[in-house]
Amino acid sequence: MVAADETQPLLAGASEGSIPQRSDSKKLMILLMCGIFVLAADFGNDMALAPQTAIFEQIICRNQGLLSSGGGTPSTGNPPVNGSDPCKSEAVQAELALILGYKDMFEVLPGILLSLPYGMLSDHWGRKPVIYLGIVGLLLGEIWIRLVAFWSNVLPLRLVWLTGLFRVIGGGDQVVVSIALVMVADIFTEEERTTALFRLQSCVILAEVLGTPISAWMMQYNNWLPYILGTVIIIVGSTPILFLPETLEEAKAKKARYRREAGLDAAETSDNTDERVEPSVKRPLLQEVIHQAREFKDSTQFIWRNYSVCLVILCLLVTVISRQSSSVLLQFASKKFNWSIPRTSLLISLRGVFNLVNYLVVMPALSFVAAKYLNLHGQHRDHRLSQGSGLVSIIGFLVIGLAPVPALLICGLVILSLGSAFLITARSLATGLVPPDHVGTLYSAIAISQSLGILIAGPLFAYLFRVGLHLGGAWMGLPFLQAGLFYVIATLAMWCIRVPRATQDENEEAEPLSSE
Repeated sequence: MVAADETQPLLAGASEGSIPQRSDSKKLMILLMCGIFVLAADFGNDMALAPQTAIFEQIICRNQGLLSSGGGTPSTGNPPVNGSDPCKSEAVQAELALILGYKDMFEVLPGILLSLPYGMLSDHWGRKPVIYLGIVGLLLGEIWIRLVAFWSNVLPLRLVWLTGLFRVIGGGDQVVVSIALVMVADIFTEEERTTALFRLQSCVILAEVLGTPISAWMMQYNNWLPYILGTVIIIVGSTPILFLPETLEEAKAKKARYRREAGLDAAETSDNTDERVEPSVKRPLLQEVIHQAREFKDSTQFIWRNYSVCLVILCLLVTVISRQSSSVLLQFASKKFNWSIPRTSLLISLRGVFNLVNYLVVMPALSFVAAKYLNLHGQHRDHRLSQGSGLVSIIGFLVIGLAPVPALLICGLVILSLGSAFLITARSLATGLVPPDHVGTLYSAIAISQSLGILIAGPLFAYLFRVGLHLGGAWMGLPFLQAGLFYVIATLAMWCIRVPRATQDENEEAEPLSSE
């Protein structure tokens, strides 16, 4: 799944403004149910990541005649005692990287193509029908992957690439997460929303910290146990969504309130505006889609005309690399150091722990120091912290890619985790560079750019890992060296951004990073 703070392509339907007050219990219920869903979805995916890699590896190894076909695929991911694991050969690992890379690409493709149409449908039909469709598509896609793996003696493993076809139902991970975020944005006020979204992001990190070690422990007995259990957890965690109240009316009320407030400067035109806007809800669906697409095109003009905003979006495009490198990291460490897949998966959990420490301790402390001792506030603080996080990320990727021993690999992973705040600080900087009523559209552009990053990263990392395997030696870390180069480009772009001089009001209203 996509990190919870990474995509909000549907927030244009929940513009800034106040909404009808809901009781605290209603808000808590919506946040709790969405939090359970996000936690379960990411927990299930994190639990399935390592066993899926191990199962695919063993299937490829068997299909290439390196394992006995009579006994089927091995049930555990432990390497042979003598250290000569045939499944770690270049041919097996190259095919594995290819299958995983293109699977990731086909999974994200429906979200890129269908994010806007499903967003319009959520404004036309309601949030709940769209999120129901999305969950059905996700579950069908995950079940298809497991069926192909289970019947791998009959079905070619590359058929897992068809999982993207099932994600056309509902739009895939990006649309589902976006709808969940929009439901939270519909019901919470502007002051409450950032804290609520940060809590959802904490669920993502918590899932990463807990999911991989539990999966590694289960893989000692059988790879299929955590692989199937991950799907069960996603199904069970999706059930609270069935009881969510519809929030579309709150979104409509918020939008109407904003239009009335914005029309106060025009002499008595607000009533006429409201009369023209209201019938749009009753348009036929096709006309509504065309109308919304034109509005979206017009509303994004402010992005392309703002040099600094375009640079920030370019910077945010590369932030998906760290998360997309997880599957390559498993292969890389397992191949280079002859580790078992369960043991290697603990690196993902370690990264999650230091990400959590970075978000909750390191970045708030740096924000305090920047404000108190360096007199950096608001956009200027976010700008400097983004530059620093970019430099740290570059070092982390280089250390991982060139690490000759496991200790240096772990050090590189820790350094990379300390640079993970680049996403938060850059997003906060971009938010301050646009008018408040354009934040939703800005987040839409960010979500699309990051989806494109995922689309590119999967096949690219697979190809680079294949090349690195062929060259051998230090070249095996070629994907991480390329990721470091991407961050060099992003950091240079960040240094080219010119931040306007902060006003006293901006200094007083600057929010702490932990609220992002």
